[in-house]
Amino acid sequence: MKNPVRKKIKLIAIDLDGSLLTSQNNITERTALTIKELISRGVIFVIATGRMFPSARKYALQFGPNTQVISYNGALVKSAAGELLLHKPIPLNLAKDVMSFLRERKWHVNSYIDDVLYVKELNQKALIYARNSDVTPQVAGDEIYNPKKEPTKLLVVANDPSQTEQIRDEIKLNFNGLLFVAISSPLYIDLGNPETSKGRAIKFLADRLGIERDEICVIGDSENDVEMFEAAGVSIAMGNAREDVKSKASFVTASNDEDGVAIAIEEIVIPRYL
Repeated sequence: MKNPVRKKIKLIAIDLDGSLLTSQNNITERTALTIKELISRGVIFVIATGRMFPSARKYALQFGPNTQVISYNGALVKSAAGELLLHKPIPLNLAKDVMSFLRERKWHVNSYIDDVLYVKELNQKALIYARNSDVTPQVAGDEIYNPKKEPTKLLVVANDPSQTEQIRDEIKLNFNGLLFVAISSPLYIDLGNPETSKGRAIKFLADRLGIERDEICVIGDSENDVEMFEAAGVSIAMGNAREDVKSKASFVTASNDEDGVAIAIEEIVIPRYL
């Protein structure tokens, strides 16, 4: 019996935080060069992140204006040049219900509307997030709990990692399938339109480009990357990923501070799938 023919990878999608970026929020020269090597071979490069588009765009532009950016966990898809391809925000009435729920629990929330980050106040959580994401938040006061437009995403910030799963589970229980809910970092719980995920956005791009599932490779490290794994023929978890995330990937590479993305491309993608 012959071994099945492996399909050549035509699209690679990589998460930002904890994957493409080091803990210092930069892309190493080695990693940048390996991605550019893939692009030179005709592979389409996509950034897939929970971050807002303006925060992700500066990294995408390092690889050209046509780089596709899946932001807000798939709720917004644009090219680095700004061409809008897809936008699925949280319905307004649902967003108001969620904000009321979060207000009652006094959990810190970020609200993203029209690519602007809104916070209730400039507390430590808001300032740390703004610094790490290189964005300027707008202070909305209590008006943040009564949005006038549909948010593209909401994000809850836990006080410490021990609370993150409990907050995620409480939100899931109360909104029972009405929201996309996923942990995106040790302190962050992302909330979005239930029809959005990185996986759905990748499928949207692949269908648009005529690319099959087996021709897609993805790399990520967090719970919000798991649906992306399911949308690809080849999935690679970072060495710094949670164990439950690693268990769902085809391969595991080194950590984001050990050039894990570059190693995955050099040792898995290029020799096996190009």
